[in-house]
Amino acid sequence: MKEKNKIPWDVKQQALWIVRGYERSRREYIKQRMEILDAGGGGNFTEYIENGEKRRAFLPATHNASRTAENIALQLAALENTQTFRQMRAVEHARSHIGADMPDGMADALKDAIMLNCQDGRRYRFEYLYLSGISRSSFYRIRDNFFREIAEELGLF
Repeated sequence: MKEKNKIPWDVKQQALWIVRGYERSRREYIKQRMEILDAGGGGNFTEYIENGEKRRAFLPATHNASRTAENIALQLAALENTQTFRQMRAVEHARSHIGADMPDGMADALKDAIMLNCQDGRRYRFEYLYLSGISRSSFYRIRDNFFREIAEELGLF
C-alpha cells in the first residue's frame, strides 16, 4: 500500500482548530436553526423583558399572502451554506470514519479519545487516554488521517 503524502503542518493546525471549535459551532448552528424554525409565519410578535423575564406581545395578524414554508426553506439552505456549517459537517463526516474497521466499542472509545486529544493535547496525551489495543503510533496516524479527511473535504489540502 502506497503511503499518502504527509499533510502540511499549517493545514494540520487549521484542521485542529476547526475540531476545537466544533462544539461551539454545533451549539450556534442548533440555536440559529431553532430561531429560523420557531419564527414561523413572520414578525407578528415583539419580544420584551419585564422583571427579568422574557415575554412576547402578539400583534394583530396581517392578511398578506406569504410563502412561509418557502422562506423557511431558503433561510435553512442559506444557513447550511455557511463556512461554519461546512466545517461542522466535515468534522462529523471525518469522525464517523474513525475506527471503521474496529469493533464498535473500541471505535467509539477511539473517537472520544481523538476528540479529547484535539481539545487539549497536553492534558489528554495518548498515555492518559487508556486505549487498549492501539499503539501510540497508530493513534497519532489515525488522528492525522482524521485531520486529512477534514482538510480534503474543506479543500484545504
